Amino acid sequence: MNPFPALKRDWNVTLYFWKLVHSMSKSYIPLMVFASLCSAIFPFINIILPKYLIDELMGAGREMNIILWIGVLVAGNAVFGLLHNYLNQHIELANLLVMDKLELHIGQHIMNLDYERLENTKVLDLKEQALAPIRQQDVIRKMLDSMKILLQTILSLLGLAALISTLNIGIIVVIMGMILLNTFIFKKSQQAQFNFHKLLAPLNRKFGYYSKLAVDFSMAKDVRLFGMAPYLLNKVNTYHNESVRGFGGLYEKVGRYKGLTSVNLQSQMVIIYAYMVVKVVTGKIQIGGFVMYISAANSFSAQVSLAMNAYVEFRQMCKYIEVFREFESLRPAMRTGRGRIEKLMDVEIEFCNVSFKYAGNENYSLKNVSLTIKNGERLAVVGQNGAGKSTFIKLLCRLYEPDQGEILLNGRSIQEYRYDEYMKILGVVFQDYKLFSFSIKENLCLKDSGISEKEIEEVLNQVGLEDKMKRLDKGIDTQVHKIFDEKGTDFSGGESQKVVIARALLKKSPILILDEPTAALDPYAEFEMYNNFNLLTENRTVIYISHRLSACKFCDKIAVFNNGELVEYGSHHQLLLDQQEYSSMWKAQAQYYQ
Repeated sequence: MNPFPALKRDWNVTLYFWKLVHSMSKSYIPLMVFASLCSAIFPFINIILPKYLIDELMGAGREMNIILWIGVLVAGNAVFGLLHNYLNQHIELANLLVMDKLELHIGQHIMNLDYERLENTKVLDLKEQALAPIRQQDVIRKMLDSMKILLQTILSLLGLAALISTLNIGIIVVIMGMILLNTFIFKKSQQAQFNFHKLLAPLNRKFGYYSKLAVDFSMAKDVRLFGMAPYLLNKVNTYHNESVRGFGGLYEKVGRYKGLTSVNLQSQMVIIYAYMVVKVVTGKIQIGGFVMYISAANSFSAQVSLAMNAYVEFRQMCKYIEVFREFESLRPAMRTGRGRIEKLMDVEIEFCNVSFKYAGNENYSLKNVSLTIKNGERLAVVGQNGAGKSTFIKLLCRLYEPDQGEILLNGRSIQEYRYDEYMKILGVVFQDYKLFSFSIKENLCLKDSGISEKEIEEVLNQVGLEDKMKRLDKGIDTQVHKIFDEKGTDFSGGESQKVVIARALLKKSPILILDEPTAALDPYAEFEMYNNFNLLTENRTVIYISHRLSACKFCDKIAVFNNGELVEYGSHHQLLLDQQEYSSMWKAQAQYYQ
């Protein structure tokens, strides 16, 4: 097998890795080089200086010379020992800095990926294969350590090889032969681990999901009411047992490899010691030389073994980093222009023959949809489950891009506008909204610090949270949930929905999108909400997605979807007169209120 493509790949991965590390810590590489140089010089103090001390003790025994050599030995160890510890502490701090910044880098990369990619199974598996080794196997630290060790051992070996060669270069050949054999064994061990962890990634994702469900407080009611505990625990136990069996086989194989390595090292030392004893007996070297060469041979053996193992581990880490590099190479596919939206409160949206199907699906989820949403208009989007309502909204929100046709904003394709500019015009409340363990104020304003507390309180009152806020001692500074503050508050489902509606209103976007905006509200709260909506959404374009058709009476237009197609479009009264799908849906719901 040709090793050059693999070496070229490793070289490219190394360059990529060092650029990544350098972007996170400018001082890391110079610090590592200096630390490696000191670590390489340090062993020679205890290899060479004892020879002269022993020769003096075995020879003339001059007190001043003995004191001098002891002083140099102690001073050298002290200086280099302190320097070695000082540099290692700084490298450890630099490692922590790199790891922390890498987590931020990973988080930023994931948040910048297209939403569509994050729903792709292949991307999710690649993400697990890329991040699991970094977070569970400490790959970045091992990569940094292996490269530092390689540099240090190469410098040490140059000096040790020169020293041992003054006696017999054959010693180096024996050591290298044994170590090459051990390196081959170590490589086999590393390859077995790599193959195992690659297969383990999808299993870890499943195990992580089910074990998280087992301890997720938000699932506690469902788990108890439906008696799901045995089912979930059985799932966790099944994947756990699969992992244990896999690790058991792996550790057995790795243990055999380590045993062979130990036998080879002992054989090597027997050969070297026997050769040195013969040299002393025949008078070729003195006791001081014997100690020096034995120390040099042991150190050379240890350094070569360390270098080989570090090299094999380095190449192994390159494989993991290559997967991470592949994941990091994923770039947003969403097309975005440079256009700015000048009149932020004056917007008109037009769907022009828009079609879309999800990756891996043969059927279109949206087919040839055309409609215009005028500025200030209220539009209700209705239809049965799977009719295409959510897909319509996801395309409008640029979570996906149309496969055919285009969406226009004020006569221009939305792809011609800067993505951040386009996001300014949308205030969205999805049905699966999230509240964060931040303060209420931070949940409402997020990154916008220009909103006054008075504005926040007014909107909270308008959505019906006035009484709730009066009961909170810290007001809008109260923490949501009790994860970080035992005096935090947990909102009910209806209250949470009001909070996220307030969040969308405070964004002051010209288009407000509400996905099932009153699903968690009681009838009185729903009635109050709709009565206030004309005030709350004045001069805004509002799009409702709802199964409750009562919202349609407040809307100027209604878009009825069925099987991905826009089958009806018009006002509430017009569609009732048409006696088609909308009329049937309305009558089906109305009969329960008669």
